[in-house]
Amino acid sequence: MELYPRNANRPESGEQVGNALLQLIEESLEIKRWKFRLTFTKFIEPRNIKVIYDSEWCRIKFLFSRVHYPETDEILVEYGRLHAPNEEPFILWNGEMCRCWHNILDPLRFLDGLSPKEAYEQAILDNKLPSAVRYFRDSQRGQELLKEYPPKSAIILQSVIWKTYEKKFFELFDLRHPYLWEEYRDFLRAYYKLLGLKSKRPPENIC
Repeated sequence: MELYPRNANRPESGEQVGNALLQLIEESLEIKRWKFRLTFTKFIEPRNIKVIYDSEWCRIKFLFSRVHYPETDEILVEYGRLHAPNEEPFILWNGEMCRCWHNILDPLRFLDGLSPKEAYEQAILDNKLPSAVRYFRDSQRGQELLKEYPPKSAIILQSVIWKTYEKKFFELFDLRHPYLWEEYRDFLRAYYKLLGLKSKRPPENIC
């Protein structure tokens, strides 16, 4: 079956929806070029689909939910370092509870070379997304994909990011580059201070 459009008269299982999601992912992304391999799936029910791929650098997770019809479908894409668990968002790392799955926005601001102040101005004062995301969303192709099927647009966006940043994007999450990760944590510490974020644990506690 295809993920969309859907025959509303035909019941769907979690496995059917999950396999259709896998097909869309692998048609849309250069999975083999970047040597990602499928390492985890959870296809219990259509509203709770999880797919994780691993490479030598990092993990990528797709969280998909279908409540009723394709028009209501939602997808969340996150990246983790290789120690990120399949099911939990936090782990104990160097004596601290740390967030181990991450969206793309803050990493891209860091990789774009923005200072914490510039990142704050982009995100809050100008209410703008990182350049690669913004250009894709504003492009004709981006607009057409969003109208066609929003989860497909979110998946294709990952392809745009991979092509734009190439290996540099993956290396940020690479456990073999701890100094780069510490630079990113320092960036987040200053950035989140400007944002005035308050939480039970420091938001820069990432791993």
